[in-house]
Amino acid sequence: MAVLNRGRHRIAARLGAVAAGAGLIAAGLAVAAPVASADTIVGGCTIVSTPTAAKFTNCPGATLQGADLEGVDLSYANLSGANLLGANLEGAKLENANLSQANLYLAHASGANLEGANLEQATLVSADLTDATLVNAKLTGAKFHEAKILGANFAGATGADLAGAITTGGGSAGGSLDLGGGPLIDLGNLTDLSFTGSTNHSQVG
Repeated sequence: MAVLNRGRHRIAARLGAVAAGAGLIAAGLAVAAPVASADTIVGGCTIVSTPTAAKFTNCPGATLQGADLEGVDLSYANLSGANLLGANLEGAKLENANLSQANLYLAHASGANLEGANLEQATLVSADLTDATLVNAKLTGAKFHEAKILGANFAGATGADLAGAITTGGGSAGGSLDLGGGPLIDLGNLTDLSFTGSTNHSQVG
């Protein structure tokens, strides 16, 4: 009887060791398994997750009218000539994105990061750029009529013509604009600035 019990204990110990080994293997597989981060398709455009300079959203001429892209990472994206009329871009990341000739009429881009973005010949008429970052952005030919630029940062941007843009008052270029106690527009070393016709819901300059 004692011999039989000893045999049972040995078998149980071996089974336990096998189970423990299987558990360690499963745990190792779980740790090694990559985390899925699927791309998203919006309006026929594949939005690349965690974009890099080598792999990014590439949708020139895309129709993204009214698209909800709030907080989406569109860094390095090629959206040249895209239709983003009325799109929600609040807090979106658009660093170094190509938005040349894009239609951003009535777009909601408050708090968006457009640092280094190419917005040449883009239409930003009536867009909301409140607190947006446009540091070092390329703005030649971009249209800002009736665009809200309260608190926006244009430091180092080039070719800006802010004629007709809505501010909280008038001011002169250089450093930060003191807009009558309202949010500052940081102009930094912005070049080729034009503020002719900028408004606080009334023409100034």
